[in-house]
Amino acid sequence: MRELTPDPGPLRRVHIVCSEIPPDVVGGLGRYAERMMAALSRGGVPVTVYGTARKGRSPRIERRGDVTLHRLTTASSDHARDSRTPSVLRRAARIAGLLAFNARVAGRVLRAEAGRSRAGRAGTVVAVHDWMGAPAGIVCRLLGRLPVVFHVHTRELNADPEAARSGRRSLHAACLDALETAQARLADLIIVPSVSVRDDLAARGWPKERLRVLPHGFEEPELLRLAALPDDERARVASRVRGRYLPGGEGRLVVFAGRLSAHKGVQTLIRAVPDLVKRYGDLRVVIIGAQLPQTDDNAVVARLIGEVGAGEHVAADYRFLDSAELFAHFLAADVCVFPSVYEPFGLVAVEAMALARPVLVGPGYSPEVVGDGAVRCAHDRPEELADALSRCLDDPAGAARIAARGAAYVRERYSWSRTAERTLAAYAEAAR
Repeated sequence: MRELTPDPGPLRRVHIVCSEIPPDVVGGLGRYAERMMAALSRGGVPVTVYGTARKGRSPRIERRGDVTLHRLTTASSDHARDSRTPSVLRRAARIAGLLAFNARVAGRVLRAEAGRSRAGRAGTVVAVHDWMGAPAGIVCRLLGRLPVVFHVHTRELNADPEAARSGRRSLHAACLDALETAQARLADLIIVPSVSVRDDLAARGWPKERLRVLPHGFEEPELLRLAALPDDERARVASRVRGRYLPGGEGRLVVFAGRLSAHKGVQTLIRAVPDLVKRYGDLRVVIIGAQLPQTDDNAVVARLIGEVGAGEHVAADYRFLDSAELFAHFLAADVCVFPSVYEPFGLVAVEAMALARPVLVGPGYSPEVVGDGAVRCAHDRPEELADALSRCLDDPAGAARIAARGAAYVRERYSWSRTAERTLAAYAEAAR
């Protein structure tokens, strides 16, 4: 990754509040944080990152170039990860843990800035990610009078397909919506990953003049290594993975990766399997991912696999894979499928496209994110998904042409270095 050449102007220091930071990377936010921290470590501006962490996993304070990570634990957050705890209590424990985390972060930021004169505080920016960091952002804005930048990666209401369709929200969702809206009104700038998210938030009354679109990047060391391999070595990597799921490595392999939340479309994929098996008896669908700690989505997915009679054709380990294994699975797949009904950006699909793999996405993906480099379903219907997958499986040459367009689109459009530069520029704008 190249060195950054930002013009930070008035920007002197940044405090970032992000609940998921390396090495506890289990979802899109954590992977975004991992790559952005690597880019910001060469940005020339001191950045302090506050995140939650599991006990005993990593040092409490770690320095990475210009970035200093502070990993904070709370007893409530530990209970939120315990699968033996009922889901309602896990959700309550998670919220309690996040509130405690935000209180500690806000206290640390305010104490750090209180020791500086008013002139010394100039150029300080607080950046918070999603509702999980919003309480700290609100406190820093109201009590510390510090500029705040609000990163919106996903919205809780939109991530609940039933609530989005019916307009009915739980008390939990309503409270989080109010929290997000309050942070948006207080923020100096709001950063979103796509035009579709910007337009959606503006339509909901968020201040459009303060919304900035900064797409994610795609470069990850293991991805770049695999992408650069000669064809025969890529084939060996793919063959190793295919041999785990297909007798003799022969057959059709479809790979899904993501959280097992309903809005990711995994249930639609499972419901499409019986129809696909009628067409392709040698089909295997691999599901890579797991539930959010406070949910029972693993059990929901396992039960649905049994109900539709797809057990022999679906492999699900209910866990996330490290980058090397994840990308190896993408190389092995005949089609990588991400049938989300709501997806603000969709980093995992972009990464599969960067590896020149055939990619099928759901109606939640914005056309601007994937361009003409992926097949896109217009509706959240099992039969439509099955038909789209069949077109890809029946026409490998056509799928390969789409995959080649996808790889070119990603490499031309996305870059973590460019995202980091533009992010620092946005922070500098907020600091003025």
